[in-house]
Amino acid sequence: MINEEFDFKGQLKYENFQFFFRKHWMRFMYPFFFTLPLSLLVILLLVVIGRFAMMVDVVFIRAFYAFTAMVTVIVFLIIFFLQIFNYYFDMVIVTDTRILIIRKTVFLKNDSDAIDLTKIQDFAVEISGLIRNYVGYGNLIITLSTSAPPVNLSYVPDPHYYLERANRVKREHILHRQERKVTSQQPATPKAEDYLQDIHHLQP
Repeated sequence: MINEEFDFKGQLKYENFQFFFRKHWMRFMYPFFFTLPLSLLVILLLVVIGRFAMMVDVVFIRAFYAFTAMVTVIVFLIIFFLQIFNYYFDMVIVTDTRILIIRKTVFLKNDSDAIDLTKIQDFAVEISGLIRNYVGYGNLIITLSTSAPPVNLSYVPDPHYYLERANRVKREHILHRQERKVTSQQPATPKAEDYLQDIHHLQP
């Protein structure tokens, strides 16, 4: 496998980056799908209240309405941009020795979890539902060889593709470990000069 040039924070000296992926864009859109009715209701209320505020010739009421509308718009913009930043911070990095799961937000969360490839028993893909199959995302389930419960990575884009890549990295890791083990168990071959000296010593 050809490694991509990529350095990340917390990378170990002896490990090489293989690939990474972020969650599917549906993870970014879900909050807006659920808050869309609330957003439309807030906009409708602002329009109705604005009409009443314009009908009332009171400076305080008009100023208060303008301030409320401005604060509401700013809050929605902040939530929108926070969702964008959180989308780019949340990622999974795969190296030739481990899988690093980063769950990070701008303010509230900065979690990370590492799974050694030697502790992984199997990978599985779970895609259920019309939207998931049509848009192309699902869950990548990592089964561990220990008694720990499986690790479920949700909103994985094209999970079958990343399943094959993760399996390939795991196989290469196992092959390299076996090669190093065989090399370490082989006895050191004597040098040619030492061999000739031993022959001379054996001669009468």
